[in-house]
Amino acid sequence: MKWFRMLIVLMYVLSTDLHAQSVGGNTTGATTYCTYTNSGFLGLAGHTGSVVNWQFSIDGGLSWNWVTPVNTLANQGYFNLTQTTCYRAVVQLTGWPADTSTVTCVTINQPTVPGTLSGGNSFCGTSGSGTLTLAGSIGTILNWQSSTDGGATWTSIANTTTTHSYSGVTQTTLYEVVVQNTGMCFVDTSTQASVVILAPSVSGSLAFSGNDTVCYYLNSGSINLSGNTGAVTGWLSSANGGLSWTPVTNTTTTQPYLGLINDTTYAAIVQNGTCPPDTTAALQLNVFPPPAPVNAGTDTTIMAGESVQLNGVGTGTPFWLPIAGLDNPVVYTPVASPGGTTSYTLVVTDANSCINTDTVLVIVNQPSFTGTASNYFSPNGDGVNDAWFIEDILYFPTNEVFVYNIYGQEVYSKKGYINDWKGTYNGSDLPDGTYYYVLKFSDSSTLLKGSVDILRKK
Repeated sequence: MKWFRMLIVLMYVLSTDLHAQSVGGNTTGATTYCTYTNSGFLGLAGHTGSVVNWQFSIDGGLSWNWVTPVNTLANQGYFNLTQTTCYRAVVQLTGWPADTSTVTCVTINQPTVPGTLSGGNSFCGTSGSGTLTLAGSIGTILNWQSSTDGGATWTSIANTTTTHSYSGVTQTTLYEVVVQNTGMCFVDTSTQASVVILAPSVSGSLAFSGNDTVCYYLNSGSINLSGNTGAVTGWLSSANGGLSWTPVTNTTTTQPYLGLINDTTYAAIVQNGTCPPDTTAALQLNVFPPPAPVNAGTDTTIMAGESVQLNGVGTGTPFWLPIAGLDNPVVYTPVASPGGTTSYTLVVTDANSCINTDTVLVIVNQPSFTGTASNYFSPNGDGVNDAWFIEDILYFPTNEVFVYNIYGQEVYSKKGYINDWKGTYNGSDLPDGTYYYVLKFSDSSTLLKGSVDILRKK
């Protein structure tokens, strides 16, 4: 019996030693992120004792740090981790040494960086070859891909390296690389590189906008380029039939010309991308010799009302401008009867339809005005004395007339009066009575003043 009681005591002691100790337990919640935006919780279960605090490690468990503030809960939160971080809980049963839980890690993978593709090129002709290189990527290269329709559709290329060699490319092709950093991160594509196949430069042909021969100096027009493949990089001109050329800064397909006095040859330079440039066949614009000299005669002076014969000389068909006051504007020696000082231009058209001109000045001296103004008129529509009459006024077209009522208000004015006022103001008849006038001349200091009566009943 004594032995049995000792056995019971021993079993109790052993039972107490086996179960009354710290047990760290197991943590859960391991996960993986591919972004620096993240949050979550780790859980603890199966532990014996109280949580003293949690620890974390950012070097795979080589070293551990206490979390702050102290966390005695059975779960541990995390927020926006930037690198892989492992966690464990420290558990202690009172009176017993502390124990640590299992380790659970939150894995942070860097986001996919697809990188930059280089090595694109342009080729002139039928095909091209070379090597493309991917740099600056983070992640695994899944494949390369190409597109011959500007990126609308893509064809996969089984290549997982950072370089890709191409050859025999016969049409413009885009390339890019598909990259992913672990299975959790987004798939992304690199920058694109182009392999451009250019058609050879074709200069095209030149044509005139008008005739290929123009008049001396009095000319204008353009030379137009068509049928070219590539852009115009400049034009050339030559005044000696192409023995030497002068560059012309013009990158359009139209080259204007103006006021040429010599035969001039033109050519355009065309280049398609990196292809060698091509130059058009030369095109010469011919310029007629200067027309024969023209002489409109010597400047002359006449009195108002007189006539003078113009003495033009030239070779070709004459025409005078202006035609007013000329008896015949299409002869070399017309008679001119100008109403005032006039500059006449003789225009002669030669056999090439080119013109030359010269000018003669006919100065008309006006005599002093000696006429008188009627002191009354009767604008009653009877056909007699219906308008105010000023003697000889038609010989002085530079006249100016002003008429005022007895209150000093202007009721009529006109430059170049021709005896046509019938006593109206703004279209209505003025009342009978006395009015005052001023008559002056723009080319003379003569100034006449007086009065005139409107007498409709007379």
